[in-house]
Amino acid sequence: MARHEGFDVSRTMAFGDGGNDTSMILQAGVGVAMGNAIDALKQQADYVTTSVDDDGILNTLQHFNVI
Repeated sequence: MARHEGFDVSRTMAFGDGGNDTSMILQAGVGVAMGNAIDALKQQADYVTTSVDDDGILNTLQHFNVI
């Protein structure tokens, strides 16, 4: 999608919680594991946030001054 839209994948942020999200987390500029993510994903992520039920995406976007 980044290539299609004309920007580098290093300028993306990806959120995940399961093992199937590992490649996405590793390829994104900032890979974020949700607080409820499996431990293996948390170890691979650049940042671990709170769970989705505890506003994890919002907290991350605020942490990185996106919003």
